[in-house]
Amino acid sequence: MITTRHNGTVVSVVLAARAINPLSRLFQRELAALLEQLAARRGQLSAVILGFDAEAGATSHELEHLMALTPAQAGDCMHMLDAYNALLQRLETLGLPVIATLAGEVSGHALGLALACHRRIGQRDVRLSLPQVRQGLAPVGGEIARAVRLAGLRAAMPLLLEGAVLDAGMAQQAGLLHAVAADEAELARLAAAVQGGAARQPWRTRQYRLPGGELDSAPLRALLQTAPAQLRQRAGGPHPAAEAILCAMVEGLRVDFDNALRIESRYFCQTAINRALR
Repeated sequence: MITTRHNGTVVSVVLAARAINPLSRLFQRELAALLEQLAARRGQLSAVILGFDAEAGATSHELEHLMALTPAQAGDCMHMLDAYNALLQRLETLGLPVIATLAGEVSGHALGLALACHRRIGQRDVRLSLPQVRQGLAPVGGEIARAVRLAGLRAAMPLLLEGAVLDAGMAQQAGLLHAVAADEAELARLAAAVQGGAARQPWRTRQYRLPGGELDSAPLRALLQTAPAQLRQRAGGPHPAAEAILCAMVEGLRVDFDNALRIESRYFCQTAINRALR
Protein backbone atom coordinates (compact mmCIF):
# COMPACT_ATOMS: atom_id res chain seq x y z
CA MET A 1 0.00 0.00 0.00
CA ILE A 2 2.83 2.40 0.98
CA THR A 3 6.47 1.73 0.17
CA THR A 4 9.50 3.86 1.05
CA ARG A 5 13.07 4.10 -0.21
CA HIS A 6 15.85 6.11 1.45
CA ASN A 7 18.43 7.89 -0.67
CA GLY A 8 20.71 9.86 1.63
CA THR A 9 18.66 12.65 3.17
CA VAL A 10 15.68 12.11 0.86
CA VAL A 11 12.84 9.62 1.40
CA SER A 12 10.90 8.49 -1.66
CA VAL A 13 7.37 7.31 -0.90
CA VAL A 14 5.12 5.47 -3.35
CA LEU A 15 1.43 5.00 -2.56
CA ALA A 16 -0.92 2.61 -4.33
CA ALA A 17 -3.49 5.05 -5.73
CA ARG A 18 -6.27 2.47 -5.55
CA ALA A 19 -5.76 2.08 -1.78
CA ILE A 20 -6.03 5.78 -0.87
CA ASN A 21 -9.34 6.16 0.94
CA PRO A 22 -10.22 8.63 3.73
CA LEU A 23 -12.77 6.15 5.06
CA SER A 24 -10.37 3.20 5.33
CA ARG A 25 -8.98 2.49 8.79
CA LEU A 26 -6.28 0.32 7.23
CA PHE A 27 -5.05 3.13 4.99
CA GLN A 28 -5.19 5.61 7.86
CA ARG A 29 -3.05 3.27 10.00
CA GLU A 30 -0.44 2.92 7.26
CA LEU A 31 -0.35 6.65 6.63
CA ALA A 32 -0.02 7.35 10.36
CA ALA A 33 2.88 4.88 10.60
CA LEU A 34 4.63 6.61 7.69
CA LEU A 35 4.22 10.00 9.33
CA GLU A 36 5.64 8.68 12.59
CA GLN A 37 8.70 7.37 10.75
CA LEU A 38 9.23 10.66 8.94
CA ALA A 39 8.80 12.72 12.10
CA ALA A 40 11.31 10.52 13.96
CA ARG A 41 13.94 11.14 11.27
CA ARG A 42 13.03 14.76 10.54
CA GLY A 43 16.41 16.12 11.67
CA GLN A 44 18.24 13.81 9.24
CA LEU A 45 16.06 14.48 6.18
CA SER A 46 15.95 17.27 3.61
CA ALA A 47 12.79 16.28 1.69
CA VAL A 48 10.10 13.70 1.02
CA ILE A 49 9.32 12.78 -2.59
CA LEU A 50 5.85 11.30 -2.95
CA GLY A 51 4.54 9.43 -5.98
CA PHE A 52 1.56 7.26 -6.89
CA ASP A 53 1.38 3.79 -8.37
CA ALA A 54 -1.75 3.66 -10.52
CA GLU A 55 -2.59 0.28 -12.02
CA ALA A 56 -3.29 0.24 -15.73
CA GLY A 57 -6.99 0.55 -16.39
CA ALA A 58 -7.70 1.50 -12.78
CA THR A 59 -8.57 5.14 -13.41
CA SER A 60 -12.13 4.53 -12.14
CA HIS A 61 -10.92 3.21 -8.77
CA GLU A 62 -12.86 6.03 -7.10
CA LEU A 63 -16.02 3.97 -7.63
CA GLU A 64 -14.76 1.47 -5.07
CA HIS A 65 -14.55 4.19 -2.42
CA LEU A 66 -18.09 5.50 -2.69
CA MET A 67 -19.85 5.00 0.60
CA ALA A 68 -23.63 4.80 0.86
CA LEU A 69 -24.37 6.21 4.30
CA THR A 70 -27.48 6.03 6.40
CA PRO A 71 -28.26 9.00 8.65
CA ALA A 72 -27.26 6.89 11.67
CA GLN A 73 -23.76 6.46 10.22
CA ALA A 74 -23.11 10.15 9.65
CA GLY A 75 -21.42 10.65 13.03
CA ASP A 76 -19.00 7.78 12.44
CA CYS A 77 -18.24 9.15 8.98
CA MET A 78 -17.43 12.59 10.38
CA HIS A 79 -15.13 11.01 12.96
CA MET A 80 -13.24 9.08 10.27
CA LEU A 81 -12.91 12.17 8.12
CA ASP A 82 -11.66 14.25 11.06
CA ALA A 83 -8.96 11.63 11.65
CA TYR A 84 -7.95 11.59 7.98
CA ASN A 85 -7.82 15.38 7.77
CA ALA A 86 -5.60 15.43 10.85
CA LEU A 87 -3.18 13.04 9.13
CA LEU A 88 -2.95 15.20 6.03
CA GLN A 89 -2.33 18.25 8.17
CA ARG A 90 0.49 16.37 9.90
CA LEU A 91 1.96 15.80 6.44
CA GLU A 92 1.69 19.52 5.71
CA THR A 93 3.35 20.50 8.99
CA LEU A 94 6.17 17.93 9.11
CA GLY A 95 8.74 20.70 8.78
CA LEU A 96 10.09 19.01 5.63
CA PRO A 97 9.33 19.86 2.00
CA VAL A 98 6.94 17.22 0.64
CA ILE A 99 7.07 17.08 -3.16
CA ALA A 100 4.49 15.16 -5.20
CA THR A 101 5.67 13.77 -8.54
CA LEU A 102 2.71 12.99 -10.77
CA ALA A 103 2.29 11.07 -14.02
CA GLY A 104 -0.62 9.56 -15.91
CA GLU A 105 -4.08 9.58 -14.35
CA VAL A 106 -4.17 11.12 -10.86
CA SER A 107 -7.76 11.32 -9.67
CA GLY A 108 -9.97 11.46 -6.60
CA HIS A 109 -8.29 10.80 -3.27
CA ALA A 110 -4.85 10.42 -4.88
CA LEU A 111 -5.11 13.98 -6.17
CA GLY A 112 -6.47 15.06 -2.79
CA LEU A 113 -3.36 13.70 -1.08
CA ALA A 114 -1.12 15.36 -3.68
CA LEU A 115 -2.78 18.70 -2.93
CA ALA A 116 -1.61 18.32 0.67
CA CYS A 117 2.01 18.31 -0.55
CA HIS A 118 3.97 21.54 -0.68
CA ARG A 119 5.01 21.19 -4.32
CA ARG A 120 3.51 19.25 -7.24
CA ILE A 121 5.49 18.45 -10.36
CA GLY A 122 3.82 16.61 -13.21
CA GLN A 123 4.97 14.83 -16.32
CA ARG A 124 3.58 16.09 -19.59
CA ASP A 125 1.13 13.15 -19.75
CA VAL A 126 -0.43 13.84 -16.35
CA ARG A 127 -4.20 14.20 -16.11
CA LEU A 128 -5.79 15.46 -12.89
CA SER A 129 -9.43 15.03 -11.90
CA LEU A 130 -11.89 14.96 -9.01
CA PRO A 131 -14.72 12.89 -10.53
CA GLN A 132 -16.89 12.51 -7.44
CA VAL A 133 -19.53 15.00 -8.62
CA ARG A 134 -20.32 12.66 -11.51
CA GLN A 135 -21.18 9.96 -8.96
CA GLY A 136 -23.47 12.27 -6.99
CA LEU A 137 -20.93 12.90 -4.21
CA ALA A 138 -18.91 15.84 -2.94
CA PRO A 139 -15.11 15.48 -2.82
CA VAL A 140 -13.74 15.13 0.69
CA GLY A 141 -10.47 14.86 2.60
CA GLY A 142 -9.54 18.48 1.95
CA GLU A 143 -9.99 18.19 -1.81
CA ILE A 144 -12.40 21.13 -1.99
CA ALA A 145 -10.68 23.33 0.59
CA ARG A 146 -7.21 22.88 -0.92
CA ALA A 147 -8.22 23.08 -4.58
CA VAL A 148 -10.06 26.36 -4.02
CA ARG A 149 -7.23 27.90 -1.99
CA LEU A 150 -4.63 26.86 -4.55
CA ALA A 151 -6.49 27.69 -7.76
CA GLY A 152 -9.05 30.27 -6.68
CA LEU A 153 -12.82 29.91 -6.82
CA ARG A 154 -13.36 30.41 -10.55
CA ALA A 155 -10.44 28.23 -11.71
CA ALA A 156 -11.45 25.40 -9.36
CA MET A 157 -15.05 25.24 -10.61
CA PRO A 158 -14.54 22.94 -13.64
CA LEU A 159 -12.48 20.50 -11.57
CA LEU A 160 -14.94 20.38 -8.66
CA LEU A 161 -18.36 21.11 -10.16
CA GLU A 162 -18.00 19.28 -13.48
CA GLY A 163 -15.43 16.59 -12.73
CA ALA A 164 -13.33 18.03 -15.57
CA VAL A 165 -10.01 16.37 -16.41
CA LEU A 166 -7.12 18.84 -16.45
CA ASP A 167 -4.06 18.16 -18.57
CA ALA A 168 -0.62 19.32 -17.46
CA GLY A 169 -0.90 22.77 -19.02
CA MET A 170 -4.37 23.41 -17.63
CA ALA A 171 -3.35 22.21 -14.16
CA GLN A 172 -0.26 24.42 -14.15
CA GLN A 173 -2.27 27.43 -15.28
CA ALA A 174 -4.78 26.76 -12.50
CA GLY A 175 -2.00 26.70 -9.90
CA LEU A 176 -2.32 22.99 -9.09
CA LEU A 177 1.06 22.10 -10.64
CA HIS A 178 4.24 24.06 -9.99
CA ALA A 179 6.17 22.65 -12.95
CA VAL A 180 5.80 20.23 -15.87
CA ALA A 181 8.50 17.76 -16.91
CA ALA A 182 8.98 16.20 -20.34
CA ASP A 183 9.96 12.78 -18.98
CA GLU A 184 10.88 10.86 -15.82
CA ALA A 185 14.48 12.10 -15.84
CA GLU A 186 13.41 15.74 -15.93
CA LEU A 187 10.78 15.02 -13.29
CA ALA A 188 13.52 13.77 -10.97
CA ARG A 189 15.71 16.81 -11.72
CA LEU A 190 12.89 19.24 -11.02
CA ALA A 191 12.04 17.46 -7.78
CA ALA A 192 15.68 17.62 -6.67
CA ALA A 193 15.82 21.34 -7.44
CA VAL A 194 13.05 22.20 -4.97
CA GLN A 195 14.09 19.94 -2.10
CA GLY A 196 15.24 22.90 -0.03
CA GLY A 197 12.05 24.88 -0.66
CA ALA A 198 9.17 25.98 1.52
CA ALA A 199 7.50 23.47 3.82
CA ARG A 200 4.26 25.42 4.31
CA GLN A 201 1.08 25.69 2.33
CA PRO A 202 0.53 29.15 0.83
CA TRP A 203 -2.59 29.86 2.89
CA ARG A 204 -0.52 29.41 6.05
CA THR A 205 1.59 32.48 5.15
CA ARG A 206 0.81 36.11 5.97
CA GLN A 207 1.10 37.23 2.36
CA TYR A 208 -1.46 34.74 1.05
CA ARG A 209 -4.20 36.11 -1.19
CA LEU A 210 -6.88 33.97 -2.81
CA PRO A 211 -5.98 33.52 -6.50
CA GLY A 212 -8.43 35.19 -8.84
CA GLY A 213 -9.77 37.60 -6.24
CA GLU A 214 -11.45 37.48 -2.87
CA LEU A 215 -15.06 36.44 -2.36
CA ASP A 216 -16.23 40.03 -1.91
CA SER A 217 -14.68 41.19 -5.21
CA ALA A 218 -17.16 42.37 -7.84
CA PRO A 219 -16.32 39.65 -10.43
CA LEU A 220 -16.78 36.81 -7.93
CA ARG A 221 -19.99 38.32 -6.52
CA ALA A 222 -21.38 38.40 -10.05
CA LEU A 223 -20.20 34.84 -10.71
CA LEU A 224 -21.82 33.50 -7.55
CA GLN A 225 -25.12 35.20 -8.31
CA THR A 226 -25.48 33.21 -11.54
CA ALA A 227 -23.64 29.98 -10.63
CA PRO A 228 -26.60 28.09 -9.04
CA ALA A 229 -28.82 28.71 -12.07
CA GLN A 230 -26.02 27.65 -14.40
CA LEU A 231 -25.58 24.41 -12.48
CA ARG A 232 -29.26 23.57 -12.87
CA GLN A 233 -29.29 24.55 -16.52
CA ARG A 234 -26.26 22.37 -17.27
CA ALA A 235 -27.79 19.40 -15.40
CA GLY A 236 -31.28 19.90 -16.83
CA GLY A 237 -32.66 20.26 -13.30
CA PRO A 238 -31.49 19.99 -9.70
CA HIS A 239 -27.98 18.65 -9.17
CA PRO A 240 -27.65 18.09 -5.40
CA ALA A 241 -23.97 17.09 -5.48
CA ALA A 242 -22.83 20.08 -7.55
CA GLU A 243 -24.94 22.44 -5.44
CA ALA A 244 -23.45 21.00 -2.23
CA ILE A 245 -19.92 21.35 -3.63
CA LEU A 246 -20.53 24.98 -4.57
CA CYS A 247 -21.80 25.66 -1.03
CA ALA A 248 -18.71 23.96 0.45
CA MET A 249 -16.43 26.02 -1.81
CA VAL A 250 -17.96 29.34 -0.80
CA GLU A 251 -18.65 28.62 2.86
CA GLY A 252 -15.16 27.16 3.26
CA LEU A 253 -13.60 30.42 2.12
CA ARG A 254 -15.50 32.39 4.76
CA VAL A 255 -13.82 30.50 7.61
CA ASP A 256 -10.35 29.29 8.56
CA PHE A 257 -8.90 26.16 6.97
CA ASP A 258 -9.76 23.79 9.84
CA ASN A 259 -13.41 24.80 9.75
CA ALA A 260 -13.41 24.61 5.95
CA LEU A 261 -12.48 20.93 6.29
CA ARG A 262 -15.38 20.32 8.67
CA ILE A 263 -17.80 22.04 6.29
CA GLU A 264 -16.50 19.92 3.42
CA SER A 265 -16.95 16.72 5.44
CA ARG A 266 -20.54 17.61 6.32
CA TYR A 267 -21.41 18.19 2.68
CA PHE A 268 -19.82 14.87 1.73
CA CYS A 269 -21.95 13.07 4.32
CA GLN A 270 -25.04 14.94 3.10
CA THR A 271 -24.50 13.91 -0.52
CA ALA A 272 -23.63 10.33 0.42
CA ILE A 273 -26.79 9.96 2.52
CA ASN A 274 -28.96 11.54 -0.16
CA ARG A 275 -27.41 9.23 -2.75
CA ALA A 276 -28.23 6.19 -0.61
CA LEU A 277 -31.83 7.30 -0.13
CA ARG A 278 -32.51 7.81 -3.83
